Amino acid sequence: MISLVRWWAQKASTSSPSKSSGRSRTRFAVYRPVPPGVRKRSCSTLMATRTKRILSVQPVSERGGSDLCLLRMMRELADLGWDCHVAMPEDSPLAEEFAAAGATLHVIPMRRITKSGSARYWVGYAVRWPLSEFRLWRLVRTIRPGVLHSNSLHSWYGWAVARAMRLPHLWHAREIVIQSSAALRLEQWLTRHFAYKVIAVSGAVAEQLDGADVVVIHDVPDSAEFSPMKAGRFRSRVGIDDATPLIGAAGRIDTWKGFDIVLDAIPAIVAARPDAQLVIAGGAVAGKEDYAAMLAERAAGFSAVHWLGPRNDIDDFLADLDVFVLASTNPEPFSTVLAEALASGVPVVGTAHGGTPEMLREAPEDKTAIIASGDSSALAAAAVSLLPSGPSSAELRLGRHAMVLTEETTFDSIFEAARLS
Repeated sequence: MISLVRWWAQKASTSSPSKSSGRSRTRFAVYRPVPPGVRKRSCSTLMATRTKRILSVQPVSERGGSDLCLLRMMRELADLGWDCHVAMPEDSPLAEEFAAAGATLHVIPMRRITKSGSARYWVGYAVRWPLSEFRLWRLVRTIRPGVLHSNSLHSWYGWAVARAMRLPHLWHAREIVIQSSAALRLEQWLTRHFAYKVIAVSGAVAEQLDGADVVVIHDVPDSAEFSPMKAGRFRSRVGIDDATPLIGAAGRIDTWKGFDIVLDAIPAIVAARPDAQLVIAGGAVAGKEDYAAMLAERAAGFSAVHWLGPRNDIDDFLADLDVFVLASTNPEPFSTVLAEALASGVPVVGTAHGGTPEMLREAPEDKTAIIASGDSSALAAAAVSLLPSGPSSAELRLGRHAMVLTEETTFDSIFEAARLS
């Protein structure tokens, strides 16, 4: 009987390609006999070892910060031998990048959490939640991940399937929840009871999750993607002279991102440095298109401002700036674009709340400035103080050093610990 069970386990764990489809059956588990003298945990004489496979539940399909950080994490884990899968609510604009990183995408219709949702929206969320859970459960049954990962505090789908399937659940906290105290209380409770561990993107995020088992891991940009060595490529594409002192801002256009504060600072910047110019890049968050259009119209009234809209060359954009400004009026949990600017060696101005001061702690003091939120005069003064005293040049920008946070814990070590738990 034991030999028969061993034969079945060996057969079930092998992969064999199909000549007709080109597909192969994936090995879902490796089984080993319980050593003599060890107490059995169940009626089975075999113990299952979880696969080195991840399913991440991503609540949006965009080209935003959480998507880009997830992409980098998947790339890092795939390089270390993890089989990476991502469930998204619709086709991703980053599909090709995920495929190149070694991640498989799956579309599972899911609704996002939003404060602007009407009562009808929330009724629809509640009605459709079980169906989304069923589809996610069915996907888990198919691919057999060893770890389930939710890529946002506002992703309320992964925890239930993880509990039902007895999988370790890693919950990525990427938000500082200030819009709804009720949502924060619910998410605090969920992370306390339904997460093996919470991965917070900053200490500021971790502080709001009382009672949860939290580890802080910053999203560090890929040094091959963001580097001072990319200076000298961007300016010629948009008609900006290499010698122009250039201040830049970038990100998703939303009401709290502070782009209006940046535009308010333009007169003071130009008064102090008539040779300086400002460049703004980024697309509108869904539903904020009218607001973005209003800002673009304001920007058109300044001869020193270049409003570029969405860009696919943010790496080159950042490396060619002399100063980057982040003027968010709400606390930033961990600004992806600020981390990318630091990795590109760019002096930065940030606001004194959220995760921003934490991000600047290891940067040289003469390369950073922290200002009060909403203060356009302080922003102008800080940005001007960080500009080169004379003309800019690609040679100067190429000579800068990357500023990157050092990490004590890796994603691989957290996922591996969860898999073996």
